[in-house]
Amino acid sequence: FGWARERLRVLSANTPEAAIREYERIAAARELDDAQRYGLAIAQLRASRGEQAAASLAALLERHPGDVWLTIGLAEAEAHAGRHASADRRFEALLERMPRHPAVALSYADVLVARNTPEAGARARDVLRPLLSAGSGDPAFQRTFARASEIAGDPVRAGEAWAEAAFLSGREEQALVQLNTLKKRDDLDYYARARIDARISQITPVVLELRRQGIRDPDLNRRL
Repeated sequence: FGWARERLRVLSANTPEAAIREYERIAAARELDDAQRYGLAIAQLRASRGEQAAASLAALLERHPGDVWLTIGLAEAEAHAGRHASADRRFEALLERMPRHPAVALSYADVLVARNTPEAGARARDVLRPLLSAGSGDPAFQRTFARASEIAGDPVRAGEAWAEAAFLSGREEQALVQLNTLKKRDDLDYYARARIDARISQITPVVLELRRQGIRDPDLNRRL
């Protein structure tokens, strides 16, 4: 609970630097507890102070060995600090322990996608693929899977995931337009075309009902 509370404190701050200043004010009055040290490290990570965050999280992990959230944070910090090999080893070890843990998979995929290489994209896609069913209702998951597929050289899967992310973000009409555009590609295999046709059939009644109510996507209307 303490980790979650402090993570929420950081995410609720106006900026990561503002969160760091808040922890500094607390530290001036009394010694930070471990949960607050974790919060400070997450704020440092979000403020692009990867080395500071890594040092703080490594010290905490010595005090709480095996903690999943500390290990994820440390791996992320190492990646931000440019220590990619160490970050990957840490994430791969976590995946071996808990291959279907959503936070582990998504955090690792985000780190890989940030490298923007075909190899990293392919690994990110492989990490996320086992969770496609479980993560299908999460727009953040779909966006990460879309970007991973994109940089791995799979534009069809990327297009499907971008459309799903749009749909889950309340942009149903935009999702339908994206899928209809994707359907026009001449390189679709039978299975991809079937998936896309099925999703179009599911989304079309939703869009028609929204139109009946006079609800249209403002971005699409501006382009027309």
